[in-house]
Amino acid sequence: MPESPRRVDLRLTISPSAPWREIAVAVAVKFAEYAGAPSTTDVAQAVIAAVGSADGRRAIPLLLSAADGAVTVSVAPSTD
Repeated sequence: MPESPRRVDLRLTISPSAPWREIAVAVAVKFAEYAGAPSTTDVAQAVIAAVGSADGRRAIPLLLSAADGAVTVSVAPSTD
């Protein structure tokens, strides 16, 4: 996948139930590839940790940001 020439952000809100957690990991890995991250494994592990810390009752708002090949994964503040 071609590398993005600019900073990119992805906001992804997922259901806490299966299979959405696995789908979120797959989307995050594709995002990391697009952003030119040197390791998609690190991004996958960060998403797994982020969704694993959710309480399982509310949607999980993930925010992925990429700049210069570095991808940051965080859980965005909930709006509900």
